[in-house]
Amino acid sequence: MKKLDTDVIIVGSGVIGLSIAYFLSKNKKKVILIEKEKDFGKGVSSRNTEVIHAGIYYAKDSLKSRLCLSGKKKLYEFCKKYHISHKKIGKLFIATNKNEEVYLEKINSQALANGLMDLSHLSKKQIQIIEPALKCEMAILSPSSGIIDSHGLMDCLLRLSKDNGTIFSAQTPFLKAEYDSNCWKVYLGGKDPTELSCKVVINAAGLHAIDISNQVVSNQNIPIANPVKGLYLRYSGKSPLKHIVYPALLPGKIQERADATPDLNESLRFGPSVEKSQNDSIDDFSVNPNIRERFFPLIRKYLPNIDINKLHLDIAGIRPKVKRKSETMPDFMFEWGTQPGWLDLWNIESPGLTASLAIGEHVLQKVKKNNLL
Repeated sequence: MKKLDTDVIIVGSGVIGLSIAYFLSKNKKKVILIEKEKDFGKGVSSRNTEVIHAGIYYAKDSLKSRLCLSGKKKLYEFCKKYHISHKKIGKLFIATNKNEEVYLEKINSQALANGLMDLSHLSKKQIQIIEPALKCEMAILSPSSGIIDSHGLMDCLLRLSKDNGTIFSAQTPFLKAEYDSNCWKVYLGGKDPTELSCKVVINAAGLHAIDISNQVVSNQNIPIANPVKGLYLRYSGKSPLKHIVYPALLPGKIQERADATPDLNESLRFGPSVEKSQNDSIDDFSVNPNIRERFFPLIRKYLPNIDINKLHLDIAGIRPKVKRKSETMPDFMFEWGTQPGWLDLWNIESPGLTASLAIGEHVLQKVKKNNLL
């Protein structure tokens, strides 16, 4: 057999691709990480609230639940070890009226089903002590939720991967791939178009993963892309909240809420909304100015003294959701292609950031199990 250029090519350098590169290179695998943008983390990984989720409202025994719970633990340990900015600030699920309290009980039940035993119920009086600006009748506190500097995390993962021998190539778009003579030939574009041979290709391209799968015809059951856009507002001035605040929600249901998330700079972000991008585009990051008027009544329900003039348009993000006829709420998907050594990652939406380190290790174990390297 001819000598290969590398063991693994990873397509996409968001937090998932970077985590996979870290775990594979740490295990002595030769990795080339390619990215079509000028630098890492320019897609989904840089357009979110940077929340470390507790693992509460995902379906029991799902990959989202399992990898979020293990990923959260790994993430806090990793941040502490490598001095990445983060803060365990806790999350409050609130009921602004008595009718919403039933939602809190469903959240609590789902948390218990997922093995989370640290949630606590707070009365109106207790809430006023810890969050005086907040108006609600009842809340559930998730103490293990937090926030993180996602860019700092990605920068650290890339640095460690490079120390382990990973080659990172930015401005290198994936063009096509062919399986031939027991290896993959991957064609790359950019300033210096080239082709590389490898044993394993990992499609971790986020919003572009489905397009790449269809281009290669990697699988007989490729799902349909179902991108969901979300817009955010930014509050000017110091955050009136110390905790992440989620209005009452039904576990597993995507609906528009004006969640409030403080950041590490003591600012505050509201969102995301639920929107349709123009022509289902995965590159439409425009922000509709009416989001302020839409969100204001929702925010005022729990922050009655909020000043609408302090709410400003912020970023837009797109969730890399997919759909299949047989699945109403698809889980994270890690699927081997019809030819050996091609692995597709689909539907890696929230809690992808929280689960990122667990996902990297999960992919490493899948590669090991298949005896591909």
